[in-house]
Amino acid sequence: MATANSKSNRQSMDDWMFRLTALIELVDAWVTTAGWSTRRVEKKMQDSEFGTYQAPALLMQEGTTRVILEPIARSAPGADGVVDLYLLPAYDDIASLYFYADRWNIHYPLPGDPLVSVDEEIPPRPLSEGTLKAVLEEMAKNAA
Repeated sequence: MATANSKSNRQSMDDWMFRLTALIELVDAWVTTAGWSTRRVEKKMQDSEFGTYQAPALLMQEGTTRVILEPIARSAPGADGVVDLYLLPAYDDIASLYFYADRWNIHYPLPGDPLVSVDEEIPPRPLSEGTLKAVLEEMAKNAA
């Protein structure tokens, strides 16, 4: 018989996989519309509560620019999910997505943003098609 705690933990994992899958599907639709090629892949994840599991990730390419949207953690302080978006193959130019306030928020310095020191946090933006497009365009410029 499952305990209330194990049901709660299972729900936590189910919520994470639902949020992650929905994010991958949304980003896939947005970038495909913008002309990027995509391929969904699985990433082996390790969780202290759930052990090893497979999570979806998304490879994206436009011309010679390759980017991956990769799950990092089911939870982090203040967030119910962390996903990184970065250039391949060197893991350069990283944007981080955190799920909090009932939405995905992207942390990435765009041109015109105020400069922040190493000790300060990049101002977050709610994830939207326009914000993602701006981040990907900036990453593509930095890849050249």
